[in-house]
Amino acid sequence: MKKRLWTKLAACALAGTMAITGLTGCKSSDKKDSDSVDTVRIGTQEMPNDEGIAKAENYLEEKMGVKVKLVKFDSGKDINNALKANSIDFGLEGSTSTALALSTGIDVKLIWIHEVLGDIESLAVRKKDNIKSIADLKGKTIAVPFATTSHYCLLRYLESQGMSESDVKLLDMDTNSAYAAWKRGDIDAAWIWQPALQSVLDDGGEILVSNGDAAKEGYMTANVEVVSSDFAEKHPDLVKKYIEAMQEARKLYSDDEDKAVSALAGQLGLKENEVKTQISGSEWVSAKDQISDEYLGTSDKVGKMADNLLDTAKFLKDQKNITSVPDKSTFENAMAPEYIESVLGK
Repeated sequence: MKKRLWTKLAACALAGTMAITGLTGCKSSDKKDSDSVDTVRIGTQEMPNDEGIAKAENYLEEKMGVKVKLVKFDSGKDINNALKANSIDFGLEGSTSTALALSTGIDVKLIWIHEVLGDIESLAVRKKDNIKSIADLKGKTIAVPFATTSHYCLLRYLESQGMSESDVKLLDMDTNSAYAAWKRGDIDAAWIWQPALQSVLDDGGEILVSNGDAAKEGYMTANVEVVSSDFAEKHPDLVKKYIEAMQEARKLYSDDEDKAVSALAGQLGLKENEVKTQISGSEWVSAKDQISDEYLGTSDKVGKMADNLLDTAKFLKDQKNITSVPDKSTFENAMAPEYIESVLGK
């Protein structure tokens, strides 16, 4: 696939040069280039990240050069269902959802890391309960959305501290339901993400541990972009242009943070200070660092992200979300750093 990718990208680059001199552009008879695509369908979630900026500033259509249909979803599970049904081409989801997709035969490539999760996803407890360590949660009731990055971090962090799932009572709740349960006093803690997390903190809560703390124990979680493998093979130029749109969004944030935050606030319906708080709770890994050994790796050497997804799949099997864990090669083959490499001229 990678050899075909570079052949197509080189062909389109040559066509661009020819077009300047009035010659024929890049158009294949089998209609596998971007000229044959009327609309790119991108499954998205409302998040304060680079894709949020790209949506607000219309970078996706500008860079991709085709009509872009943005389809909003509430969870990675819904993104996966849409990818399986071939109703979207790209999808923004958590790394746990990506592991789930690959473990259930949904053929996708991981092309971009939007953000590595830190305080933006955290375990909140009540200040008045004087809970100072994970051990203090023994016998307590914790709300968490099952089969998510929060759920993964919670259980892995419990294990790292010598505790198990049986030491606490877990309730499967989406973030809004968790906040409602918090207000009613039905739960003692919640491992959830923004903006519901902020509502819990504003209502007598404080952060005990976060996804960032779990990452320090070796259990990194992230929001990532995946693309249908079939779409990527047929239209590698459009995948590359998606990466370029993310780079443009990050450039805006770097060059004019106020404008980027204002755009995100309008996109998400939040106050600007809320957007800043949420962004500070995650790490935007640079394109250069994404193709390091710590993350995707390179075309020549697979990075640690494959191992991370494999461990996540083992977690999903323990939770009976999947019946078996695929071979490590399934996760290695899903790493697709070649698109970032192309954008960076590597």
